[in-house]
Amino acid sequence: MEHNRYYIAHRQEYGYDSATVADLNQYVARNVATLKRAIRAKVKIAMGSDAVFTGFGENTRELRWFVQAGMTPAQALHTATAAGAELLGKEKELGAIAPGYFADLVAVEGDPLKDINVVIDHVKWVMKAGRTVVDYTKGPATKSP
Repeated sequence: MEHNRYYIAHRQEYGYDSATVADLNQYVARNVATLKRAIRAKVKIAMGSDAVFTGFGENTRELRWFVQAGMTPAQALHTATAAGAELLGKEKELGAIAPGYFADLVAVEGDPLKDINVVIDHVKWVMKAGRTVVDYTKGPATKSP
């Protein structure tokens, strides 16, 4: 869903005509319907895609689709953490904040359990492999080496 949203938003860059955009919108609608059925059937869902597109850095927008389709914000966050680790067979290494686990962390402004949009639009700090790599709390786009 999300990668098709990206293609629609950047249709001029890709040279997509209105017929292609209409097809992409229909594809998104079918994906949303399938996601809703999967949620109701309690299918284990992980955030992410095997699609190669240039929307890197916008991946968390997929969480918004999950909530719109019926997940709680907590369930949507689970798709991006523990569920992904479980489906990869890496649940003893990834997907949790615990000793011995590899974890990248973000701090957000707001409560992501009440509003998933804070994870998408209000990230204030990022830690990767134990080092702060982005810190917006000190002003615009302060990045650590």
